[in-house]
Amino acid sequence: MTDEIEAKIVVTGGCGFIGSHLVDRLSDIGFHVYVVDDMRQGKYVIDRPNVEYFFEDVSTCKLTEKITRPLAIMHLANSPRVRRSLEEPRDTIDNNITTTTAVADWARHWHTYLFFATSSSTQYKDSVNPYTWSKAACEGILELYKELYDLKYMKMFFYNVYGPGEADYGPYSTVIRKFKKDYLKGNPLTIFGNGSKERDFTHVDDVVQGILQLLVDSDHHEEVHFGKGDPKTILSIAQAFNTSIVHSFDKPGEAQTTICKKPYIECPNDVFSYIDNWLKENTIDN
Repeated sequence: MTDEIEAKIVVTGGCGFIGSHLVDRLSDIGFHVYVVDDMRQGKYVIDRPNVEYFFEDVSTCKLTEKITRPLAIMHLANSPRVRRSLEEPRDTIDNNITTTTAVADWARHWHTYLFFATSSSTQYKDSVNPYTWSKAACEGILELYKELYDLKYMKMFFYNVYGPGEADYGPYSTVIRKFKKDYLKGNPLTIFGNGSKERDFTHVDDVVQGILQLLVDSDHHEEVHFGKGDPKTILSIAQAFNTSIVHSFDKPGEAQTTICKKPYIECPNDVFSYIDNWLKENTIDN
């Protein structure tokens, strides 16, 4: 990484949960990281000389006028959560499409590689909602840029990422984040439906390690999947907290099962061990 150009990485959404972990690791190993984040969802800022922030909307940020060509763009600045998209469809569709168009244009301008992250782990054909629809539309945008401008990009699929610093989206939070919050408040954990839905939970450290490995991988991949390939039921996750549980009406528009069938790397972290260790540090009387 002695070449000044090759030592630069752009991370959109770098103040968010996964993004901040990625920025931290990239800076640790010597990259100069440029973060573009409007802070609408993320809040994590790292004070290091090799990390620079542009607190702007990705869709309107004129980044190509601010910095020289980076080695790659890591695009994580999309609106997350299926459940949130069902109640805020316009915001989800608009943000996902406009930010993806923007980063594709940056990559076209710089002739650099684009890593398109936060692609939905839910199969598009099995789950129709504004989130998955907009993600499919984003892939269409990338294909258009590939055909017209020879865009080089890779799709990265994440599977129910958990770990330290999980974002709090209120009622739209990830299941583990919401269970943690309810547990600390002494509230019962709410399961929508009977709890039989399965999710392929993946620790954020495993995801970040996989992304770093992509940077040195000589093979060209059209897409990579970061997951364990070992889904767990929502009920089993709730039971791991060893507290009271209540059931509510099921939420429509969500897949019954998500599973990583072709993990890019082995993901050694175990979700039940993580919950157990978290409970040891956050034990309360329930």
